[in-house]
Amino acid sequence: MAEQLIKLFGRDIQKNLFPDNAFYKQSRVDGGINVKARTVQVPQSGSEPTILVNPNVFPLAITQRDDDVKEYNVDLLATQPIHIEDENLMVINYDKRQDILSDHSLALNSAIAERLAFAWSPTGAVAAKVLRTTGGTRPAMVSGGAAKKAVAYDDIVALGAAMDVEDVPEDGRFLLVNAQMYSDLLKINEFISFDYKEKAVAKGSVGTILGFTVYKRSKAIVYNDTFNLVSHSATPAQTDRGAILAWHKSFVRRAEGTVKIYADTDKPEFLGSIYNAAVRTGGMIGRTDEKGVFALAQDDL
Repeated sequence: MAEQLIKLFGRDIQKNLFPDNAFYKQSRVDGGINVKARTVQVPQSGSEPTILVNPNVFPLAITQRDDDVKEYNVDLLATQPIHIEDENLMVINYDKRQDILSDHSLALNSAIAERLAFAWSPTGAVAAKVLRTTGGTRPAMVSGGAAKKAVAYDDIVALGAAMDVEDVPEDGRFLLVNAQMYSDLLKINEFISFDYKEKAVAKGSVGTILGFTVYKRSKAIVYNDTFNLVSHSATPAQTDRGAILAWHKSFVRRAEGTVKIYADTDKPEFLGSIYNAAVRTGGMIGRTDEKGVFALAQDDL
């Protein structure tokens, strides 16, 4: 009699992979975001007081300070609903419902991270806000593109100096690096040395260098061939250049609501249940003058 073979069902599913999104928690939070929120306004201080030297005419002239506001939109992000048939649940040996719900939350978290990294990045309109790499030759970010200059130690020095000039506090500076440019940092002795690595205390960070706490993500920010910011949703072009985002946590803002899970269970017409999730989110550079935020983009050879 022929041997009868059976089919085994694994208890563990190979889960979808999502990037590390811990970096965006290092920012100012505008709370109270709910389903009705559409915009967030951030007050901006007016001009600084004028210094009078040896005043001798009294009474002194009295002026007023005119303040301003800067605002950003809060968008509703929602996942595409997924249908789970009851029959499907009966023939598998893992918790498909739980895995799907987890995917919805993680997908929204990744979407928030990508949108905030873009919202916090200098547009390129002010050239001084987008510094350029000066290191040796490295492959282009996009396959088929021309080789670029790698990140050098002096480039990180330049980022720190640029923040110093703007009187940005030293405590609370961060870098967001994509996976490719992170390999450049690993060739910088000051980054990989024991003393520097041991200072990485922020959750999710991968090290520190020159006072910057470094976060790594598979994708970060991108500039085009003319050093203008590329949308997070754009298709990569061969002429695009990877970039590092440098920011101080007090100079960028985010609005982030609570992820809400929607479930319509036991639907007779579907012989199963429907699930999706939604969240409200938005963000921007905190100041009109864009102080406290820079980018370091790959330069051409």
